[in-house]
Amino acid sequence: MLNRNAILALIPHQGASCLLDGCSSWTEHVLDAVTQRHLDPACPLRHDGRLGAVTVAEFAMQAVALHGALTDGKGSAPGYLAALRSMDLRCDRLDDPGLGALRIRVTQDCAMADGFIYGFTVSSEAGITLATGSGTVMLQPMTETV
Repeated sequence: MLNRNAILALIPHQGASCLLDGCSSWTEHVLDAVTQRHLDPACPLRHDGRLGAVTVAEFAMQAVALHGALTDGKGSAPGYLAALRSMDLRCDRLDDPGLGALRIRVTQDCAMADGFIYGFTVSSEAGITLATGSGTVMLQPMTETV
């Protein structure tokens, strides 16, 4: 189990921008994370006091970043989200206290020389699926210094 401080040491998202509280397990292809940051009134993704369901993609992609850091997917090459596909949002908003902690599972579906494709599922604490989808992460080429 990784706590928030360990996660902060591994991913570029810092302070309130880090949306993950913990990581319960990971393998070469799968990572399970947990968070309650969606319930924080100071969450930087809130708009007009609410946290829309589409923001679930950022929670999932931060879990992808953590997975890359833990498995050393492509070294220290920085990546960026290039595409979201097949998003299925099954709730209107994420800031409902009734959801409890969010459970985030990311699965590496494809690894390429210049990026990855990950599937994700985000569920409530009770195990109700809130969102599923897929994200393509492209790696920025590492520049050589002479």
